[in-house]
Amino acid sequence: MIRLGVTGTDTGVGKTTIGRALLGLLRADGLRVAAMKPVETGVTAEDPTSDARALAAAAGAAASMLDVCPIVLAEPLAPWMAARRAGRTLTMTSLDESFHRLAQRVDAILVEGAGGLLVPITETHTYLTLFQRWSLDAVVVAANRLGAINHTRLTVHALRGAGVRVLGVVLNETDGAAPDLARRTNHEALQTLLPDTPVVSFPWLPSPADDSSVAHAAAASGLREVIAHAAPERHHTEEGHPNR
Repeated sequence: MIRLGVTGTDTGVGKTTIGRALLGLLRADGLRVAAMKPVETGVTAEDPTSDARALAAAAGAAASMLDVCPIVLAEPLAPWMAARRAGRTLTMTSLDESFHRLAQRVDAILVEGAGGLLVPITETHTYLTLFQRWSLDAVVVAANRLGAINHTRLTVHALRGAGVRVLGVVLNETDGAAPDLARRTNHEALQTLLPDTPVVSFPWLPSPADDSSVAHAAAASGLREVIAHAAPERHHTEEGHPNR
């Protein structure tokens, strides 16, 4: 089974849009897919515009939202702090149970993090913990702006240092402004500095909620190159550890 983890170099870099695009490509290949946003903050469980609901719609499966997004916290903070302020204790066990229920009957599962890779879920666990725990292959999303080179390299370095395979980097255009010098050169710089990692550009979408716009951009962007590196031949055992 294909197991994808979508992480960002920061918050607001377009992880959900890229996640929806990846789910669409997987479905176009005839795969049964599931999506998961383990923790979402700054929303309510009923919020129709939440990231979790957008991912669930893109997956097209009739999964319970209680599994798609097991933990929802009202304050727009890192999960650990939002839970602490709400008087709640987050545990990895409840997230594990939701993940395995979602993964039971699909060919591919996509898990989207919150903010960056080391955002704390508990005082001792981060999204990197989940990537390791669930044997996820990583797709790194970076906003194409000044600072992207450092933030991307740090994220890739942390993932590889933890033994997580990095499938690719998506350099995302987050607005329609005329590109400055950094935006014009980031792709070339990252591809040179990360020669063994595909770096693809994803265009700015004036209407990111429009599914057809996301699908068109996905088909034209080179994201399929990232999907190709997530070939199902790299199987995982039922215990959740990759066969390497």
